[in-house]
Amino acid sequence: RSLFSMAKVTAENLFIAKRLGIDFEASELKLDKWGNVDFYCQTGNLMILLEVEKGQKHPCTNVIKVWPYLEENPELKIFLIQIVRQENKAPKNRIALCKYMGKKMESEFPNRFKYLFRNWHDDLIDDIRSTVAEKLTELT
Repeated sequence: RSLFSMAKVTAENLFIAKRLGIDFEASELKLDKWGNVDFYCQTGNLMILLEVEKGQKHPCTNVIKVWPYLEENPELKIFLIQIVRQENKAPKNRIALCKYMGKKMESEFPNRFKYLFRNWHDDLIDDIRSTVAEKLTELT
């Protein structure tokens, strides 16, 4: 795996992806025409997507873009993890929209989509990992 295939912003967030203990690919995933995802891992029909928000002022777009991709790929199950770094300055209402859309999509795709939103702090890694494991169990 080469870091050269990663976008600069993805490489900057690699330390977070590695701390989650998931074997993410070394390149971004293109969700057809809906955009790219920072990190992904696929096993069979299950995809784990990770978006790390550092400078994104509209982080809700990183949740919403998964909706049409789910509709267009009915065979897939997707677990979206959204981590917001401390330096992210997105307004509170836009963060609230992330959480709202995540819950809305979970209800729209009950057996196919799970969402986890967390603010990043190194001290929280154990909590984040255990919540990731719980959500994965719900999808498998």
